[in-house]
Amino acid sequence: MKATARSLQVGSIFSVLVIAFLVASCAQPVYMKMNPPSDADKAFLPGNNSCYLATAANMLAGAGYGTGNTVQDRADDIYADLTATAAFGTADGGWTDTALAWWLNSNHNTWANNPYTVVTVDGNKSPRYPWAEPNGARTIGNELRRCEFVGLSISWPTNAVDQVGNPIIGTRGHAITAWGDDSGILVSLGANPGTVRVTDSDRDTGGNVQAYDYDDYTNPNPGGANEGNGWYIDYDPNHPYIKHIITLCPTDDPSDNKLTQRVVGSYKIHQTSQLSATDLHYVVGTDVNILSYRTMVSWPTEEAPDITESQPQRKQLTVDWDFTDKPVPQCEWVTITTEFVLPAWNAMEYDDVHFTYPDVLPTMELPSLYWLLETPFIDKAEAIADVTGGYVIGSFDIVDPQRPSGEEVVAQYRLLHQYSYTQSPEFHTFVLKGSQGFHATNFRFGHSYGYLDPEALWEFDEWMTEIAKEYPLGEEAIEIAIDWAGLLPYPEGEDITGRIPDIEQGLMKRLP
Repeated sequence: MKATARSLQVGSIFSVLVIAFLVASCAQPVYMKMNPPSDADKAFLPGNNSCYLATAANMLAGAGYGTGNTVQDRADDIYADLTATAAFGTADGGWTDTALAWWLNSNHNTWANNPYTVVTVDGNKSPRYPWAEPNGARTIGNELRRCEFVGLSISWPTNAVDQVGNPIIGTRGHAITAWGDDSGILVSLGANPGTVRVTDSDRDTGGNVQAYDYDDYTNPNPGGANEGNGWYIDYDPNHPYIKHIITLCPTDDPSDNKLTQRVVGSYKIHQTSQLSATDLHYVVGTDVNILSYRTMVSWPTEEAPDITESQPQRKQLTVDWDFTDKPVPQCEWVTITTEFVLPAWNAMEYDDVHFTYPDVLPTMELPSLYWLLETPFIDKAEAIADVTGGYVIGSFDIVDPQRPSGEEVVAQYRLLHQYSYTQSPEFHTFVLKGSQGFHATNFRFGHSYGYLDPEALWEFDEWMTEIAKEYPLGEEAIEIAIDWAGLLPYPEGEDITGRIPDIEQGLMKRLP
C-alpha cells in the first residue's frame, strides 16, 4: 500500500473540545478522542531527541494536567517542564513512561487529586521486537474509548546483522501520541481499525494530526524488511512498527499518592472432590489501601461475583463466585487472577480460599498465601541515561507432602511486580508466608519491560533465576534474594537520529 500521510485539519476558530468526533464524509467515519488534540512540538535542531517528552506532555495535557487555557497550552507547559530539567533535556533519547512518572511525582504536578496516575507499558523495549498482540490496533482504539491516553513507541525494521552475523532487531525509536482511528464513535471496537490518527513532535504534514494505515498484522511492510508479525504503519516507505504502547489511566481513588504500581497475583487451584463445586470463595488483600482492582476466574460462568470491600480502608476484598450454572467437576484446575493498583507497594494475600458444594458437604480449604516483593530505590535515578521501569515475573508451586507421589502439587502461582524507574531493575527481595503443613517449591523469576495479561503471564518462560529447593510454609517468612547484577542494562531509549530528514539536516518542520 502506498505510504502517504493523511491529515485531519484542525485549529480553526470553530474547533471545539469533544470526547468523540465524527467526520461525515464519503470515507469511513473518523473517531478522535479530543478535537483538537494537543501536539507538543520540539525545536528542530540537530540532535533533538525529545519526542518521548512531547508524547508524555500530550498524554498528561489530555488528562487535564498542566497550566494554560487550552489543551495545547497545557501540553506546551508540561513539555517545557520536562525539557528544562537536567533529568531529560533534549539531546538524549529516553522513555515516555519514565517521563510520565517523573512529571507526576514532581513539584510541577499541582493537581494532587487528579485520578490519572497509572502508567503501564504493553509490549517490548529490548530487544526491539514488534508488539505481539494480534488485536493490538483494536486495543489502542478501545483504550482511547475507555478514556485512557495512549502513546506509541515505534522502531524501523532492518535486514542488518551485527559483526558476528546475528540479526539486528529493529533500529532507532520514536514516540508519537495516538488520538483516534477510522472506526467511528463506537463505544467499543470489535475488530481492528484500519488506521491510527496521531500527533507527532516531528511532523506537521497537512496539519497537526496525521493518519497512517496499518499493514496486515501477518503481512507487515510488504516487499521490505520486517521483524515478524506486528502492527506496522505507513509512516514512511520503510514501514515502522509499534514495539510497545504506553497508557495513562485513572484510579478509582488517587488518595495522596501520585506514584502508583500494578500488582498481579494469579492462583491456580485444583478441585479434588468427587462432587462438582458450585461456588468459589476467597479473600484477597494487601497491606495498603487499594486504589482500584479487578478479580477474575478462568472458569466460564455467566454470573458476576459478589464482592465485599473491607471498611473503613479498602485493604481486602471478599469474593464469591456462583458456579451453579456450570459446576466445576473433579480434577479441574481453576485460576483466580487479581490485579491491584496500589500506592507504590507490591504485596498480595489470598486467604480463606475454598470451593463449596451442594447440600452439607464440608468445604475443602486451600493454602493461604501472602507474598511481598521489595525493590530498593536508586538515588537520583532521573539522571541515568535511558532509565526506565519494568516488571518482575514470579512463579512457584504449592505441594502437600502428605499426598501420594505424583499428586503432591495442589496449587500453582504466578505473580507480576511492577517497579518504577526510581527503583533498581536488578535487585529484589521476595518474601512468602503461607498455611502451615504445605510446602513451596520450584521458584522461578524473570523480567519483562511490558505488562503481561493473565494468558501471557502463564505462558511466560524466560526465567533468569530458578530455585528447586522445597520450603515449608508457616508464620516464619521464606526470603529469597534476587540478584541480576549486570544482566539488565537499561535499553536504549527513543532515538530518531537519521530517521527523519528534517532532524538530520536541522531544518524547520514542514508546515501544512
